[in-house]
Amino acid sequence: MLGQLADRISLQRQITLFAGAIGLFIVGATTAGSALLASGQATDMARNALLQVARSVADRLDQDMAERLREIRNVAALQPLQPHWLENTGSLRQVMETMQKSLPDYAWIGFADTSGQVRAATGGILEGVSVAQRPWFNSGMKGVAIEDVHLAKLLQSLLKPSVDGTPFRFVDVAAPVTDASGQVIGVLGSHLSWSWADVVRREVLSSRSPELKEEIIVLDRAGRVLLGPSLGSSPFAPEDLAAGHFIARSADGDRLATASPTHGRGDYPGLGWIVVALQPVNTALATANRLTSLILLLGLGAGTLGVVGIFLVATRLSRPLAQLTAAVDRIGREPNSTMTKRVHGSPEVLQLSAAVRSLLRRIGTAEAEARDVGAEASKAVHAAQDRVRRLGADLHAMQLLADTDGLTGLLNRRAFLPLAKDAMSYFKRYRRSISVLMIDIDHFKRVNDLYGHAAGDVVIRQIGGIISDAIRTTDKVARFGGEEFVVLLRETDAVGAAVIAERIRRTVATTVFEPDSSRLLATISVGIAEAEHTDEDIDRTIERADRALYDAKSRGRNCVRSFEVEATDLRAAA
Repeated sequence: MLGQLADRISLQRQITLFAGAIGLFIVGATTAGSALLASGQATDMARNALLQVARSVADRLDQDMAERLREIRNVAALQPLQPHWLENTGSLRQVMETMQKSLPDYAWIGFADTSGQVRAATGGILEGVSVAQRPWFNSGMKGVAIEDVHLAKLLQSLLKPSVDGTPFRFVDVAAPVTDASGQVIGVLGSHLSWSWADVVRREVLSSRSPELKEEIIVLDRAGRVLLGPSLGSSPFAPEDLAAGHFIARSADGDRLATASPTHGRGDYPGLGWIVVALQPVNTALATANRLTSLILLLGLGAGTLGVVGIFLVATRLSRPLAQLTAAVDRIGREPNSTMTKRVHGSPEVLQLSAAVRSLLRRIGTAEAEARDVGAEASKAVHAAQDRVRRLGADLHAMQLLADTDGLTGLLNRRAFLPLAKDAMSYFKRYRRSISVLMIDIDHFKRVNDLYGHAAGDVVIRQIGGIISDAIRTTDKVARFGGEEFVVLLRETDAVGAAVIAERIRRTVATTVFEPDSSRLLATISVGIAEAEHTDEDIDRTIERADRALYDAKSRGRNCVRSFEVEATDLRAAA
């Protein structure tokens, strides 16, 4: 198929196709590898840039929380305020309100005594109210405490509503207050408005280009949204957050995502927040896609130029060969054209041109001699063909004489054994059963003594015909000598062989032999052996069939005995 196709395509095109294919493969592989490498590097750059955004927000959250913790703890420990905690609450309230004005993120600051009653607070909010059940108070009595983002309980109805109307959410920071003796006399607590985190998020995003379409989401340690769309939901798988970067898939499209956990700072241990920065994949990989397209375009251009260059080179290299081919073709078509011109182009083409010219000279010389000997050669061929035909007929006749028993026309031992060995090889390879019958004419010497050897030959010949008629064309029968026959049965086990053997025995026993106007009866004994996997060769199978024949003779003749059946009987008797 390929050879026929190549015969229809010119050498010029074949060189172009093969060289172009190799060139395109090399350029394509190099281009694809470069594109993949560039795409991978650009993707890593986009991911690292997005990770820096997430880390910036995480660092700002840690920094601001550490500063709020330090402020509350320092105020709680101020020596000048010790006389005012339980007595001069008005001065204490002024200090708290000053703190709130300096940092509006403090939605509420208050001091509660050990019973949980608020003694002083910004704006007087919750003064006289018990906060003994609030987590920040209970934790603050034991030490510096920070409570994660939560909804307002007591302050929701007391504070001014938020601009967007969303419920107030706070992060609580509390520290114990002690007197001069170090005894805890209450807790200084603050509610830091969670809107502060949104301010941090917006500040970081404002420093980035709007074309990047980046988004920031803050999650709690369990992966629930604290800041961002779908508050309280868990939009990301824990394993993706643990990996640090992943592709966030949604109905709005795939987005490249990086996650950076907060770790705390200084005495602030951190609340386990996770900052996730997201960017549409198309936007994040826009640079990589442009770079990949540029590389592929350059590779395509280089491949195209390479194919054109290869085509021109192939045309130049094949032109001398085409000229030489045309010149040789003219010699075969034009009677007066007997020699080609020298063709130049390369040492190989020049050498080929010289060889063609030399060949044409020799052909011209040989044509005359060929015409002279043509007639004689034709006569010699016809004579040789006649001799070959006669020799073939003689060889065929000699082969028949060598392989055939002269009396019965059956195979002789020499011709039978190669066929039997092939059958044994087939049996061992494909495990298809074969069996051997050993057949002997009973009391044959008595036939010769009573009726003469001519009558014995008739009996042998007729019994051979009975055996041949009883078997298939794929089976083989041979006269092993005297009155003994051997039969090779293919695709037949011992049971099937016994059926065939019994049919032959009955036919012989019921046949009336009439040599020289005499009438006589004859019987045969048959021994059967099926080939076994342990048999080294067919001779072992024939030997066991012969032993079965001997057993049939010893049991009265005119019967069929199988070697395997006899072996079973002997084992049963034992």
